[in-house]
Amino acid sequence: MSAYLAFYNGVQFTGYKLKTDLDCERVLRIFQTLAILEVFHALLRLVRSTPFTTAIQIASRIFVLWGVLYLYPEHAYVNKMMLVSWCFADATRYLYYFVNIFIETPGLLTFLRYNLFLVLYPTGIMGEISNIFYSLPHAAHRPWIGITMPNSLNFGFSTFGVYCVLLVLYIPGMPLVMLTLSRKHILYTHRTSRRSS
Repeated sequence: MSAYLAFYNGVQFTGYKLKTDLDCERVLRIFQTLAILEVFHALLRLVRSTPFTTAIQIASRIFVLWGVLYLYPEHAYVNKMMLVSWCFADATRYLYYFVNIFIETPGLLTFLRYNLFLVLYPTGIMGEISNIFYSLPHAAHRPWIGITMPNSLNFGFSTFGVYCVLLVLYIPGMPLVMLTLSRKHILYTHRTSRRSS
């Protein structure tokens, strides 16, 4: 399993390095979609992450990439903050995991892994929220899927409505992800202070 995880994390780090070098949306969509495997890694206990928190994080990113930016690229200027945050946070994370499989991770890389998220996750999440928010007018006037009532199934579906519900779900979702990451940060800080004393 270590060989597989080394391969996976090495490929993901390379992908995030390519994204920062090329600023390529196609590369971003490929590697971010590949991150679905992380939910299975957590479910199969190949890693210590919790499946639920991992699924929330991956699902929100994939939704923003495919369900917002891919469908409504008109407001792509908003995604710079999100892309920079995702790339730096994930490149650091994947490099940390990759190195950690082979050797004890260098102190600087460990410090970056457990501290960069304090800035990068909130800015990334705010970028996701901004992308969904700025796509609302497009979703209202040019819905990807729109099923209006009345119809024979007596069922309605609105892209605009889904976006609104997802914006509301960020209210409990963001603190949940940040609490999980803060817990890891506290554990890292506690371990580091124990070693130095």
